Amino acid sequence: MRTTPARRHPPALSTARALCVLASLAFAGGCSAGSPPPDPAALATAPRLIVCGQLDDIDQTRLVLGLGADGVHVTRFELVTPDFIWRIPGQPETRRFPAGESDASPDLAATLRFAALTDAEGDLRLLDFAAPAPDAVQLEGLRGSLALHERWLNERALASLFYAATGNVQEVVALECRRVGER
Repeated sequence: MRTTPARRHPPALSTARALCVLASLAFAGGCSAGSPPPDPAALATAPRLIVCGQLDDIDQTRLVLGLGADGVHVTRFELVTPDFIWRIPGQPETRRFPAGESDASPDLAATLRFAALTDAEGDLRLLDFAAPAPDAVQLEGLRGSLALHERWLNERALASLFYAATGNVQEVVALECRRVGER
């Protein structure tokens, strides 16, 4: 009996498969870009801040996402990953970073472009983000997606974050997100 050797898939193919899995999970949750707008009274009381942290190490990867009253418009977007070091003028020196550098991004809400999908209740399910030009932010080619895989339970939900940048930087991270009121 002849066996064929296992084929090794290139990183781009693995990334494409990961994105397909993320998209299918999001759509399985009932996403609809054309769903009717949610009740305005419900939006007035809806939490507007989502804070996500990596499941096995919250200090490793984090995302802070602020949403407008419509639940889709991004008002705040901060990303912390071990892959990116950001230049932040005025940032004081810390134990981990010299003055002017941090692993926490500045607020990128005005710099990135976003596309969101919501479910029938108006809850965010998938948020794609990308720099409009390859070098519009400090990270050339920054792009990615946040996928919320389940309904909110006790203001928490499991999610995954895919992000990539030019230079073969790509990562998929399992997150736990929590909704908190705007502060």
